[in-house]
Amino acid sequence: MPKHTPSIAYIFERFNKNSQMISYMRRQPHLFPDLLATSLDLNHKQAWRCAMLIGHMMKKNDVRLQEHINAFIDCLGNVKNNDGHQRQLLIILDQMKLSKIQEGKLFDCCMTIWEDVKKIPSTRIRAFWMLLKIAKNYPELKVELLHFTTEYYNETLSPGIKISFYRAVKKQLS
Repeated sequence: MPKHTPSIAYIFERFNKNSQMISYMRRQPHLFPDLLATSLDLNHKQAWRCAMLIGHMMKKNDVRLQEHINAFIDCLGNVKNNDGHQRQLLIILDQMKLSKIQEGKLFDCCMTIWEDVKKIPSTRIRAFWMLLKIAKNYPELKVELLHFTTEYYNETLSPGIKISFYRAVKKQLS
């Protein structure tokens, strides 16, 4: 009987709970490069789940991910019609230390996401929180961000997200 060679596809075929997938990946660290590559694959239907697993497994400023920050930012800007994938990429990037150039590229991507009021609220607010985080380092951006806090930009947010949005705006932009 041939020995089973584990793969990323096996995770999604075998397990249906995040905790099971994370536990399996921790026991199979040799699969991490495949998980990483799949999370950046714009054409893979499980890319968002791979990014989610990375987000759950990573440490702050994870050394395994440092050389891939630009790829995550590029992927974030190129994802089309998969708000969940964008949200998971933002979760990863939120935990990484970025250069000024990377912050600039990420700011642009996040602004594009925030401005698209048709995107799901959880992705948009995650992008807005990233905008606020970057603006802490560049106070001149706070004035620019205020323009993007009008009713037009927040009317499609869910009631709970609106509350956290208004708190963040009041605390960080006022």
